[in-house]
Amino acid sequence: MRLINTSTLQLEEFFDASVPEYSILSHTWEKEEIIFPDMADLDKARSKAGFAKMEGACALAAAQGYTYIWIDTCCIDKSSSAELSEAINSMYRWYECSKICFAYLCDVKDPARLGDSRWFTRGWTLQELLAPSRVEFYTADWVRLGEKRDPDLVLALSHASLVDECVLGRVVSLEEVSVAKKFYWASKRTTTRREDEAYCLMGLFNVNMPLMYGEGSRAFFRLQQEITKATHDQSILAWYCDPFYGESGNEISTGYSGCYAKSPKCFALSGDITPLPVAQEGGLGQIDFTLPLRSSFSAILAETELGGLEAILCCQIGRVPGTFPTLVLTRDAENPQSCIRFLKDGVVSQTSMYTADALLAEARTSPITNTPHQMSTLGLWVGQSGSGVAGVANVMGLGGKYAATARTYAIYTRQLRL
Repeated sequence: MRLINTSTLQLEEFFDASVPEYSILSHTWEKEEIIFPDMADLDKARSKAGFAKMEGACALAAAQGYTYIWIDTCCIDKSSSAELSEAINSMYRWYECSKICFAYLCDVKDPARLGDSRWFTRGWTLQELLAPSRVEFYTADWVRLGEKRDPDLVLALSHASLVDECVLGRVVSLEEVSVAKKFYWASKRTTTRREDEAYCLMGLFNVNMPLMYGEGSRAFFRLQQEITKATHDQSILAWYCDPFYGESGNEISTGYSGCYAKSPKCFALSGDITPLPVAQEGGLGQIDFTLPLRSSFSAILAETELGGLEAILCCQIGRVPGTFPTLVLTRDAENPQSCIRFLKDGVVSQTSMYTADALLAEARTSPITNTPHQMSTLGLWVGQSGSGVAGVANVMGLGGKYAATARTYAIYTRQLRL
C-alpha cells in the first residue's frame, strides 16, 4: 500500500502490519488529476490543475496530525493490471481501516447545496461513504461542512445518498441490511465503465472476484453469483425495474435474461426490503438456482395471461408484518423444467401471509417424499396461483439442497394473489 507523506508529498510504500495510521481522501475525478507517474516529478506536477486538490488534502491531513494520506488517483499504478485488481479488491478495507476520510465536494461552495454534489451520484463514492468510521465533508474551498454522524448533517446525507440515517450513524450495521437495499443505494449511481457498476460494490458485500474489463454487464452477474455463495439473503431476487426502460422510445425491453438483475438500477424500488432469518440445517438455505429461471419484462401483467406460479421470497417488504415480495412465474412452454419470471416495469409483486396461513413452524408432510418434516422458517416456495387447495405445493429448485431434500416447501391454505 502506497501512502503520501503529508509533509514531503512523497510516496512511501508499506506492507501489511507495517502500515501506519493514515487518513484517506474521497472525491470525484476532475480534469488534470495527479496520477501515479506524476508523483516522480512534483515540480512538473504543480502545473496540473489537480495538484491544488492533492496539496490541500495533504495540508488538511497534516493539520489534523496525520503523517500519511491515501489518494486513489496517485497512489495506484494503473498501468499494472495486477496492482489495479489488488487495489480495487482491497479498496473497501483501505477506507474502512483509515482513521478519517475527507470527502471533498469540488462542486459545492454553498453548504445548503451539499445534496446537489456529483459526489452522491458516483458508484465508487458509496463505499467511501459507508466504509470509514469517520467521514468529514468539505466544500471546494476546504470549508468543513460536518461529519457524517452529525445530527445536523445526517438527514441531508441520507436524502442525497439514499442510505438510511441509522446506517450512517452506525446504529444499524451493514450486516443487518438486505442485499436488495444495498443495491437500492447504488441504483441511482453511475460509473464511467459498465463493469465498475459491479466492481465498486464488492466491498459492500464482502466478496472478491477477478477484474475483467471488457466483460460489460456480465460483471454484475458475477457479483450476484458471489453474493449468493456468501449469503442466504433471498432479497437478491427482489428486483422489479427494467434498467433499459426509456432508453429506446420508452419501450419495455423484450427477450429474456436470467434470474439475476442486469444492473443495480433494477433495484430502484427495493429500498424497503429487510431480510428474514433462514434456518441453518446442514446446507439448508443456500440458493444455488439449479432450476433454470429466465426473466422477462411484459407491458401487461395479468393472471389470465400467466396462470402460473408465485414464489414467495424469505424477506419482508414494507413495515407491515407478513408482507413478502414475490416472483410471478410460469412454466416455460419450450422447456417444462424451466420457469419464466414475468415483470411489469416498476410493479412490485407482493403478498401478505400470516401465521394462520400455516407457514411458520408447523409440521407438514413433504409433497415429494411423503414424510413428515418440521418447517422451522420461511423459505423460498412456489405455489400454484389461484389453487387455494390445501396440499397443493411445488418445490422450486432455487437451491439444490432445498429441492434435493424436500426440506423447504409450503402447503397453502388459501388462494395466492398475483
